[in-house]
Amino acid sequence: MKKLYILTTLLSLSVFLFGQTYLTEDFSSNQMPPTGWTIDGLPAQWSVEGSNTAGGTAPEAMFSYINQTTTTRLVSPEIDLTGLTSVTISFKHFYDDYTGAGPAIGLATRSSGGSWNQVWQVSPNNNLGPEDKTIEVTNGDVGQADFQFCLYLNGNLYNVDYWYIDDISVFTPFNLDAALTEVDLPQYVQYGAELELTGKVKNMGTTNINSFDVAYTVDGGSPVVSSFTGLNIALGGFYNFTHDTPIMLPDAGTYEIVVTVENVNGGTDDNLANNSMTKYVGAVPFIPSKKIFAEEATGTWCGWCVRGICFMDYMSETYPETWIGVAVHNGDPMVVPAYDNAIPSIIPNFPGYPSGAIDRAGDNYWDPSDFETGYLERIEAISPATIDIVNFSWDPITRIVNFDLQSEFIVDINSELRFCAVMTEDSCWGTSAQWNQTNYYAGGANGPMCGFESLPGTIPASQMHYDHVARAILDTPYGTTGSLPATITAGEVHSYTYTYTLPTTWVYEKMHFIGILIDMSTGEVLNANNVINFGTGINVTEAGQTINAFPNPSTGKVMLSCADYSAIMIYSSDGTLVRTITENESDAVDLSDLKNGLYILSIIADDNSVVNKRISIIK
Repeated sequence: MKKLYILTTLLSLSVFLFGQTYLTEDFSSNQMPPTGWTIDGLPAQWSVEGSNTAGGTAPEAMFSYINQTTTTRLVSPEIDLTGLTSVTISFKHFYDDYTGAGPAIGLATRSSGGSWNQVWQVSPNNNLGPEDKTIEVTNGDVGQADFQFCLYLNGNLYNVDYWYIDDISVFTPFNLDAALTEVDLPQYVQYGAELELTGKVKNMGTTNINSFDVAYTVDGGSPVVSSFTGLNIALGGFYNFTHDTPIMLPDAGTYEIVVTVENVNGGTDDNLANNSMTKYVGAVPFIPSKKIFAEEATGTWCGWCVRGICFMDYMSETYPETWIGVAVHNGDPMVVPAYDNAIPSIIPNFPGYPSGAIDRAGDNYWDPSDFETGYLERIEAISPATIDIVNFSWDPITRIVNFDLQSEFIVDINSELRFCAVMTEDSCWGTSAQWNQTNYYAGGANGPMCGFESLPGTIPASQMHYDHVARAILDTPYGTTGSLPATITAGEVHSYTYTYTLPTTWVYEKMHFIGILIDMSTGEVLNANNVINFGTGINVTEAGQTINAFPNPSTGKVMLSCADYSAIMIYSSDGTLVRTITENESDAVDLSDLKNGLYILSIIADDNSVVNKRISIIK
């Protein structure tokens, strides 16, 4: 199943002219198409997105699939190229493939409003990019006073998911022009760290680049230089460099690091405007406690999405103290439209369902089966602040929830940060056919999957209860504008109050209340925390030995990996104690007489520690 996404974030498509400045136009716009641009065919499929999937800086343009076979073009305004014989066009893009028979994408030019002349075209069989294209145009349209170009798709537009485009440039190159296009440094590290400096240099000039130096300074100190020789970088080509000398950050604080490419081909290049980049790195005095925030795209219609159900449960049970999972539903009764519509920008290189983002970090999506790998990578990331949910209150009469998100910052902040509140609910269920879960693991041909291989291809609604379900996100999927000040100094504590009235159909005892801290410059979730309800009176803190309960979901008979327990307290999802088991003669617990639903097995081990396991009963 596919869904049309129309996003409303700003677009930045700009034309810059290098070398001899013959025309300068600014196409930055609050709309799609940008001012002066037009769309030829299917304008509703072109939108803007607050992401950097194409490899540029957010926002970017996005074309969304539609079930039509036709041509659509994003068309530039007219540009006066009188007297020129060539012009260079560059852009960044990422083609998100749906099948191997997707449409062609390309670049074409025209003059006097005439026919389009193809300059570049590819027909991808898989995902393409992110890549930076640089194309020299020398056809008869160049030299005209009414030159135009377009980026187009042609063919079956249902066989592409999305095409992302950013940083369009039209220019006549300088003779010698080395551009520093990328510097890779972490935003936050622990003080005393040594940082490896890596980055990318692009040749924007007509002369091949054979050598250059990369220099960096820390807080205006003496330059540290590394030389790179024996190169042969043509126009539009890149070189990925690693500096010889690590960067030292001996004390806690925020450091300004300026990186410059210089001594190009033994001299000074013709365009110094693109030779330097400035980065700020916060060296923290200690590492704040951190939880991982994961978002999964799912839907009852999606047969592979039972894999998400399986691994979301596994992660919450394996890492209960540091994992926060949110299932963002699409095309079913649990959808939150604003959250659903934002998923293609939240999950990098969004491939469809199921897939996920972990802390909205990195350049690619995570399959649910790989969530643990992503978690283990991300848990090592350093946050510049704590985040807590404080002053929490709930009025069961008015159904109003109040709480504050509060962060203590341990370094100066040099980018826009926002608080964001998310609410999820466990054990959601319904009776209509839309609550049926499609199951491609039925019969076992696709391997085992948490017991779903023993369930039918369409699991009836009466047998399904859905956990981790996103119910609300405040105030947008990208947080609350103005929830944190523009300037934050190390040692400051800031908070923001959220108030929400829970609909009567939501069960408070099944709700989770989540706070996240978002860096708007990268889109990354820096830290997260949550308040969890498993029902009144249930101890949800796991300690002592590890006990696994399987299969999950179960048809009634639950196996325990350890039979050495003194008692098991079984609670329904609303916190009601439904049974107490004190015999441990077997490693199997028979729950076959219980109704379908979510249950908590509070297992009291022989060492008096408590291990809590959530089990879904589906018969």
